[in-house]
Amino acid sequence: MVGILSLMMVGCNKSLAKVNDVEITKEQYKKTKAVLSATNNYINGQSLDELEKTLDKKGRNKLENVIISFMVDNELLYQEAKDKGLTPSKSEVDSKYQELEDKMNLNTSYKEKMDKAGVDKEYLKQEISRDLAIDKNKKAFEDRINISDNDMEAYYTSHKKDFNVEEVSASQILISTLDKNKKEVSKDKKEALKKKADNILTKIKNGESFESLAKKYSDDKATGKNGGQLGYFTKDDKNAEFTKEVFKLKKNEVSNVFETSYGYHIVKVTDKRERQKSFNECQSLIRESILNEKYIEHIKKLNEDAKIDR
Repeated sequence: MVGILSLMMVGCNKSLAKVNDVEITKEQYKKTKAVLSATNNYINGQSLDELEKTLDKKGRNKLENVIISFMVDNELLYQEAKDKGLTPSKSEVDSKYQELEDKMNLNTSYKEKMDKAGVDKEYLKQEISRDLAIDKNKKAFEDRINISDNDMEAYYTSHKKDFNVEEVSASQILISTLDKNKKEVSKDKKEALKKKADNILTKIKNGESFESLAKKYSDDKATGKNGGQLGYFTKDDKNAEFTKEVFKLKKNEVSNVFETSYGYHIVKVTDKRERQKSFNECQSLIRESILNEKYIEHIKKLNEDAKIDR
């Protein structure tokens, strides 16, 4: 889920919605937007930052409503979890916070956005505690759902198009911008690494072997020793920043240098294909899809039964 602050919003604490007498304020909206941006959430293959650059006023208003609805749903789910006594332990919250902090350290610009929005350690831990409570409640909900083999086979038959997947086979050269501690290197070092990647791309354009250059230069040693080969994968198999660029390419096409949170990439697509996954391949996905549909129905029911002012 993503959202963008409306340009018409003024003041910090005006209520945007009220959920069973619990207010959702503009200040909370601002912080939620910052967290979504910093944790690199995607919608329709675009990051929040990319959307922010392209949307007009109507689009911004639409996404503002999307994120407010998301916050309303989360508040309802949290209230339900709290009523059932489903609260996480301190160690669970601390562990999840450390995971998030490590992710933030990979990209200092995201940390700056969070600081600017007033998202501090206390706020993050509070939100993590809420999210973990919601997760516990969701698991309890799913554990009550009985899904038979017949249910799954019927779902597969009626949703076959959903299991058609596009796959590419590709090779990559990665020039990492992370240090030994998995933190982003300095700006000067990044500029030097970008030049290195650009020089490698020039060598490829001049006819040098992609595979040989991958073996020599790629910082992904696991694939580099095999000429950068990644094998076949779908859009969901790898990082969205990466697949967004790769799936634009035609067969035998080499990308320009592009950046992800891991570094600079050059990718060559060696094959593209579409296939339908078999029922056996899809069983876990089918179960997840059925559970998600039932969970969405549950959230709709919570909205219907709640007192919500917007």
